[in-house]
Amino acid sequence: MLACEFPRKGCPVFSRLFFSLLLAGSLVAGLACGGGGGDDDDDDDDPTPTTRAKEKTPESKSLTPQQIVEELKSSVVHIVATYPEGSGGGTGFVWQDKNHILTNAHVVLGAGSIKVVDPKDGRQISAKVVALSPCDDVALLEVERGNFTPAPIGDSDKLGSGEEVVALGFPGTYTDQGSSQLAVTRGIVSKIHESYDGMTDLIATDAAINPGNSGGPLVNTKGEVVGINTFFFVGKQSQNYAIAINEAAFVAEKLEDGENINYIGARVQQNYRGLAEELGIKLAYIDGLVITGVDTGSPADEAGLGYADLIYYVDNVWVSSFGEFCDVLRSRKSGDTLRIDITRTFRDGSSEDMYAEVDLE
Repeated sequence: MLACEFPRKGCPVFSRLFFSLLLAGSLVAGLACGGGGGDDDDDDDDPTPTTRAKEKTPESKSLTPQQIVEELKSSVVHIVATYPEGSGGGTGFVWQDKNHILTNAHVVLGAGSIKVVDPKDGRQISAKVVALSPCDDVALLEVERGNFTPAPIGDSDKLGSGEEVVALGFPGTYTDQGSSQLAVTRGIVSKIHESYDGMTDLIATDAAINPGNSGGPLVNTKGEVVGINTFFFVGKQSQNYAIAINEAAFVAEKLEDGENINYIGARVQQNYRGLAEELGIKLAYIDGLVITGVDTGSPADEAGLGYADLIYYVDNVWVSSFGEFCDVLRSRKSGDTLRIDITRTFRDGSSEDMYAEVDLE
């Protein structure tokens, strides 16, 4: 339950970064949490469990972007979701079998409903979250039926700077606000093994991603998924990031058992000047972490945390970024009870400092 008051202290305003999550009428801004050259040698003497690529000969030719779209059009799906701030969604791709979808956690965390659009006939099929890891930004979904084909998975450890890649997804455009058509952009790998704000093993690329691309695949010229498109920087050209598929697969294998990782059930993003106006809400301050969604029945929901609450302390540790928030969660174990200090702003503009005790999953 919510209670008490706590002392606040100042916090600097950080630069903005966008998740590639599409919302109808608005863009959600936030900070994310959490491969060798393009040679054709695919022979692995000791393949790892995370490498699920189809056998290919060293002589296999590079595919054109058009051929990649044709190869993966039944493996990349549009995810439609509803959130407190409106309807929206992102992208996912078929994982291992026709019933599971891999996507970003921020696409589905806090969503009231989740549907996957069948790429062959356009039907919307209800999906449920098997489990998710918000700090790794990975979620595993399950659908009962669908005309899906598992995506071929590559080895992100074999990526090198300069290698050509394409990004697939369903970003909204001026002519296609519903994100009904699969879009493709082309670029190169800028850097590998990048880290940012709690996330590690990121792939930097200049292949453009936009709101709605979240959770979609970054694909090499063999038509293999090598990353999950996740976020891009606002105001900085060609700085787009994907989670390396080997890292994502490692997390996904843990999620298959249905157990969440470092989960309280709240979607949060770093606050900044102008965010309240973009979301159409009132916030008492321009610092802290804003809760932009809460899963029904989650620990955060049961503790009384809600949409637009500002988080400042977690277990008496000041958190000013999503990475710092995740650092605290990762330092605790499942079943621990966390004290989370917040400021809640009411419709009349008044605010109150309080705290909640939240169980960690």
